[in-house]
This record gives sequence, structure tokens and C-alpha cells, in this order.
Amino acid sequence: MSYGNKEQPLSPRQISLLHVAKSKLGLEEADYRAALQLYGGAESAKQLTIGGFQRVMTYFQRMGFSAPAYFPAKSKGTVRNAAAVVEPQQSHKIKTLFADLGIDTAERQQGFCRRVIKKPWAQTRSDANKVIEGLKAMIKRQGHV
Repeated sequence: MSYGNKEQPLSPRQISLLHVAKSKLGLEEADYRAALQLYGGAESAKQLTIGGFQRVMTYFQRMGFSAPAYFPAKSKGTVRNAAAVVEPQQSHKIKTLFADLGIDTAERQQGFCRRVIKKPWAQTRSDANKVIEGLKAMIKRQGHV
């Protein structure tokens, strides 16, 4: 598993992962710092390089740590782009949610979108996600589902 240039400083996400590992493993501060020093060659997570991070994480994994779901391994497949065009599944979901709420006219649908994303229709995946979440929240508040 490669994390990039070995001499590069860590990202905030990588630093956060180290802190999650420390917590999950129940390490005392002194033990955590000793592991950083011994395996990473640094006194704090911010001083680690990518190479040191890899060695420390390997050590933590040997101790039984596995990254939680909100820290997925880097995907080798396609990367979803939030600025890309709305996916057909998202459009279908939006239409279904509007129908569930009885928002059946284009004017009302556009009004909702303008309140949520400041545009008459979702134009990006990110916009579509905001509209979907807003509609789901309305359904939840109204007790439809």
C-alpha cells in the first residue's frame, strides 16, 4: 500500500487516522509517542513523513488496528467527481422523492431547488446530493416513510 512521496508531510486525514488508531488501540500518550519515534522517526504525527507514517501504521495494524469505514483505503478504480454531471440514478431519486412529497409542478420543484442549492435544477452531483438530502429530511419531518 503506497501513500505517495515518502518524504512528503502527512495530510490532516493521515494525522487523524493516527489519532484514531491511538484511541482504538488504547495507547497511553507515552506509548504512542514511543511508537512514532521508533517506527516513524518523529516526535509527533505532524513531523512524520509518508514513509514514517507507513511504518507506524504497519506497526499499529500488527497490534490489531484496522481503519474504520470512514477512512477507506485509496481506491484504484474511478474517482467520483462531485462537480461532474448529475447521474441518472440521482435524477430518478429526485423525481421519486418529489412525487412522494406531492411536489408535482415544475414551479414548485424549481422553488425547492432554489432554496436548497440557489439554482432552479441540480446541475452537478454535489447539487443533486444536496437536493436529495433536503427532500429526505422533508419526508422524515412529515413522517411519510
